[in-house]
Amino acid sequence: MKDNHASAASLLRRLARVASPLLLCALPLACVAGQEDALMEDEALGEASQALGGWVPYVWGTTTNLNGAPIGLMDTVCFLNGVAGHLGRGHVAAPGVLSTARVGSDPTFLGEKLWAHGGATVDGSGARVWQNNPVSAGATCFFGAHGSGGIWESSASTPEWWGVNDISPPVKIANLDPNHRRQCFLKGVSGGSTNWGVDTGFARVVEVTFTNSSHPTTGWYIESNLTHLQQFGGRVRVEAGCMDFPVGTVFTADDESASQGDTTFTIASQPGIKACALTGIQGIFQSFDWNNGAVIQWPDEIDGTWKLKLSAGKKAWWACAQ
Repeated sequence: MKDNHASAASLLRRLARVASPLLLCALPLACVAGQEDALMEDEALGEASQALGGWVPYVWGTTTNLNGAPIGLMDTVCFLNGVAGHLGRGHVAAPGVLSTARVGSDPTFLGEKLWAHGGATVDGSGARVWQNNPVSAGATCFFGAHGSGGIWESSASTPEWWGVNDISPPVKIANLDPNHRRQCFLKGVSGGSTNWGVDTGFARVVEVTFTNSSHPTTGWYIESNLTHLQQFGGRVRVEAGCMDFPVGTVFTADDESASQGDTTFTIASQPGIKACALTGIQGIFQSFDWNNGAVIQWPDEIDGTWKLKLSAGKKAWWACAQ
């Protein structure tokens, strides 16, 4: 197994003074050693109007680890804040494995886990063969309760008609919240052979306020334009989840694209506690580079600036809560 420890080493060192021992935990109000009282007093005096109480970020990357990394606490809900590497290797049929970047619950752990691993195919004797492709994933955990969620899966297409009239319809995962406190984010993306090789291919969660032929009712949906070739055994899976935030939460959301070279965008710089996660990604995710992808960079301070780093040809949708 090859783990992506090297690419995160400098970040681990930089956050060591405020990090918990659990993987990579930085800057929630309940997790900053020696600063909790001061931060809570400051919040009571000067930031009483802030709805968001803190956040916890993590990063994890491997080629073959199926166990995942335990993250989050019992009172947090986590979403993807970064996807990088190669999602185009693997087989959906057991014992094959799809390449995966995902955060979700695990019955063996009272909290959530972060999975990031490459794919495996099946050889002629029925044995698993790892493809040694790297996948890195990041997560932002918010303090709150889990909401609804769901999974979208690609339809099979043929080489002659790649993606034409074979795209799976959007999947509704939640109703609209009349109080406008609900926000949905990506929780997982997976792929196998021939997947994630189209620069226009996307996976995202969207809020639909007006109905149309693809969205028959208003609400939150997962959608993608990706397909898979049945004979190669790959499949695209997209997961998303929602959270109802505290009264007073303000959301900002947008998308950014990197046409030439790696590009970093500032996505949240206003004063106050805020946290961000991905709502969609687009582009070719078939790089053997741990750092090639769409990654939200969190700040060193609880109320600092959040940034989005995109590799060339990538696009990402994001949302921040404050």
